[in-house]
Amino acid sequence: MSELETGFRIGDVVAMITRRWPIIVGFAAVGLIAGYLVFSSAPTSYSATARVQVKPITINEFDPGNKSDEVDIATEKELVKSDAVAETVRKALNLSGENRAILSRVVVAVDTTTKSDSMAITFAGDSAEQAQKGANAVAAGYLSARESAAKNTVDSSLSRVNRQIADARQTLTDAQAAVDAAPPQSAQRTQAQVAAQAAQNNLSTLQASASQLNQFDPKTVGVFYRKASLPAATTSKMAMGKGVGVFGLFVLMGLGVAWLIDRRDGLGGGRRRVEQIVPGANIRIMPGAERTQASPAEVDTAIDRLAVELVAGGAPGRPVSALVIGAGMEPPVALAEELASSLAFAGIPALFVLAGSSDRELRHAHSVVSFADLVTSGASIAGPAGLPATAGDASLSAAPTVTWLRPKGSAEAAGLLRRAVVDSLVTRAGRERYEAVIFVAPSPSRTAAGTALGQWVGRTAMIVGPDERPQAEAVATALAEADVRVTEVVWT
Repeated sequence: MSELETGFRIGDVVAMITRRWPIIVGFAAVGLIAGYLVFSSAPTSYSATARVQVKPITINEFDPGNKSDEVDIATEKELVKSDAVAETVRKALNLSGENRAILSRVVVAVDTTTKSDSMAITFAGDSAEQAQKGANAVAAGYLSARESAAKNTVDSSLSRVNRQIADARQTLTDAQAAVDAAPPQSAQRTQAQVAAQAAQNNLSTLQASASQLNQFDPKTVGVFYRKASLPAATTSKMAMGKGVGVFGLFVLMGLGVAWLIDRRDGLGGGRRRVEQIVPGANIRIMPGAERTQASPAEVDTAIDRLAVELVAGGAPGRPVSALVIGAGMEPPVALAEELASSLAFAGIPALFVLAGSSDRELRHAHSVVSFADLVTSGASIAGPAGLPATAGDASLSAAPTVTWLRPKGSAEAAGLLRRAVVDSLVTRAGRERYEAVIFVAPSPSRTAAGTALGQWVGRTAMIVGPDERPQAEAVATALAEADVRVTEVVWT
């Protein structure tokens, strides 16, 4: 979506920031101080990390067939935050409060990408010593809880196996008694011997299981392979985020205040600043300049008033000299033509001199190679008399009311930067009964014609178009620095 569709111009924002940078910088400085105070006032935290390795519960470590399945790390992470671990930490650190508050200081991290069997247990303490002791206490409490759970499981299994051994022994005794009671070399004795052998095998298997359970070491369920070291003081990411957020909030407030002040200043924020640069100028706002609806009659009336006031005081033989200078890269020819039409309608002879280059076609315009030659020649400034519209009519001996002169090359090459030439041109216009000589020039950043002519004419009107408002302050500054007395600032 283009800027014209959205009504939003990046250039306007940049220009506003350029104009109001002291406000934005001031808010940013205050925000920087406030953000630092928020950051520095945040409580300092200490975090220490201990690492444990979790191993599967193995009854006989020399028999791979008796090993349990892989460890469920998710379950072990839950065990780290169990009440038993919280009680261990409470005793080690002499803490008070609920277990939930104690366990909220614990963070368990596992590298899930490599299926690691190790866990990093981090404890956040109020001091470095508390963080270190807390991390070690959580790790020790977890291993102790896992060892206790494994021992309880083994003890329960051993108790069950011992009961089965007792039953197996009774069965073996009964089977042996049946063997002794059966007649020798009989089928009954053979069956009794088979039953006795089966009972013996079952008893041996149960006794082997009991032996394995008795040999189980609960400490093999995990290894405390890295204890926590004494941590350095750190500030939480939340505190840093708050500090940055406060700074950003103040910057946004500065932009908002600058924008409001700039909008209240009117016309893109340049009017008040231009008034300060050229305090003696009359600020004139044309109808529709503030993006309001204006009828053609209102626009024509405003242009007529500007034209009449710009040449006020002129008389045949005593012309008024004025400069109409734009804030853009080209001369304000469109407005100058409107002024010429108003003067022609009012019957005020005026000579318009284009002191710059423009692709716009001008009525009654004469190209001048050298203005110095023009003022010294005997030819009329208005050029030769026109032919009659109908054959047989009287010749148009009178020159047109409004005449345009434009340099064939640049204004500098045509001699318009020489004061003697300009003064002679005005004098020559007076002899030809013109009442006003109006020079039309582009922005001072484009050529030096504007600042030069502004020092030699009686009045200067600075024209600021809708797209030229960001440059208005720079143009007014250039004119003021060149000692040009700006009498009118016209916002179109």
